[in-house]
Amino acid sequence: MSKTMTAIRFEPEEKEWIGAFANLNGVTFSAQVRQWTLERLEDEMDARDLQKAIAETDVDDEGISIVELMDTYGIA
Repeated sequence: MSKTMTAIRFEPEEKEWIGAFANLNGVTFSAQVRQWTLERLEDEMDARDLQKAIAETDVDDEGISIVELMDTYGIA
């Protein structure tokens, strides 16, 4: 997969701070920012999926208790 270049502006102190953290992790500045960005995107999408699932949940469905679940699957 080919990558494209994107410019992001940081204050000098922010860039230094991120760069120092990237060095601690043994990665480049770019790799660190890319990792954080993709992780955050995934977290945000997971949160939206959860909100959607909760909204679609039948509020009248009481479900089962943890004891019933354990009994069903033979968990002691």
